Amino acid sequence: MVETKATDRIEFLAKKFDVFDSQPDEVKKKLAKLKKDGYAHTIITNEDSGDKILALLWYKEPKDGERVSKNVSVSLDVFSDIIAADPTSNKSCVQWMLTVFTRYLKDNNLSNTQLAIRFVMEDLPQANNYIILFEANKRKNKFKEFCKKSYILKNVKDPTDINQYKSLSQLFDAVDPFIVRDPSEMESLLQRYVHIGSALIPVKDRKFTLYIPKTTDAATVFHKFANWCTARPNNGMFTSYTSHLKPNGEKSDIYVIINNKFFTGESKEIYQIHFESNQIKDRQNSSNVSIFETVIHESEGLSNFFYEELMTMAKGCKTGLDGNKYLDALIKFGFCESLFEFIEEDTPIIRFMTREIPRLPDVSKFKQLDQLIITGAKMVELHPSIGSLPNLEMLVLTNNRIKTLPKEIGNLKNLTFMNLTGNSIEDIPSEIAYLDKSNGGSLFRLAIKREEIGEENYQKLRKLLPSTKF
Repeated sequence: MVETKATDRIEFLAKKFDVFDSQPDEVKKKLAKLKKDGYAHTIITNEDSGDKILALLWYKEPKDGERVSKNVSVSLDVFSDIIAADPTSNKSCVQWMLTVFTRYLKDNNLSNTQLAIRFVMEDLPQANNYIILFEANKRKNKFKEFCKKSYILKNVKDPTDINQYKSLSQLFDAVDPFIVRDPSEMESLLQRYVHIGSALIPVKDRKFTLYIPKTTDAATVFHKFANWCTARPNNGMFTSYTSHLKPNGEKSDIYVIINNKFFTGESKEIYQIHFESNQIKDRQNSSNVSIFETVIHESEGLSNFFYEELMTMAKGCKTGLDGNKYLDALIKFGFCESLFEFIEEDTPIIRFMTREIPRLPDVSKFKQLDQLIITGAKMVELHPSIGSLPNLEMLVLTNNRIKTLPKEIGNLKNLTFMNLTGNSIEDIPSEIAYLDKSNGGSLFRLAIKREEIGEENYQKLRKLLPSTKF
């Protein structure tokens, strides 16, 4: 009876998720039919497995103001892998895994597409483990109480229904209290791996320990504590990740940052970093992680280590500024000044229009600079050294998050054009008056929006810059 139900469910889901054979001839037929029916499409592949086709995302091109309705067809290979990963006898969790996979794809942005690929290529063994724990504990009152108290699960109305969990990390949060762990021996275990040459601990200070596993065994010690595919025994993902190469040709490293209170059971804070795949993960395998303020900024040892490590790799990277993932990581870790170390001191123009630069660092060395253009960079702060650019004629800082202008901005005697639109500036220094022609400056035009800075500040600028056009 159970087998019949499972078979019926699989047949139903195969139709619901439009499962297709990924053989080349079958894919061509599928794409031809989509084209005939007026659908555009995107083929979802996994480059690490020879461009294996995982799914098709198809949709009709939207008209003006129309919302795009996206559909996903799942390949037979992915469908079979998901069925195999479901440990329940009646395959009651297959639909949930298919929904997680297709939901990521329907969001149709690069990061979520990567999450979808990792889910079916790396995370299914872990999904299997969590489903086993879920099925074993979901009817317990303790399970329901934990879920009710979890902030992450606040939108899960019925924690016993797996289809209400939107991601593997949500399911992890639900079963987390039921994973048997004992961190008390972890510190000595990590040291043993260091002693036999299977790992490194280059930083250990009052708050944090940095651990770099060099073998699979040294990496999988975290399998009961974190939802990382590299920490799971016997799945080969540690080897897969470390087979990437650094710019110097050496195998890449996985970095694990551990809050020292983890060893006493007082904290669950651990992070895994892999720069070559641009991943920073917390223990739940969530990629929505910012560790600068809470970790890197709190540890001088970690800060110095990652600065030196990333600068070495960034300088060895031959992709240029725009494709340099190590430079991206430096900025993400708060080392904004590193970006400007790659620019020649005598450059006349600095222009960044797609890169996040939260803080403008010391730019005083660029004495020949006549144009500084940084837009959409989420910048919140300007370094006072901006006033040390004697030849600057154009300053464009549109669509940032700048609240305050440094008083040194008044030193820019040759500045003729300044664009500050897209910033809700609250503090305007009186020294900005020195930019006006009436005070020996050169400012011809200032672009700024009255509604963004408020009427009082707008009138203040008009008074301080009487010769300037707005």
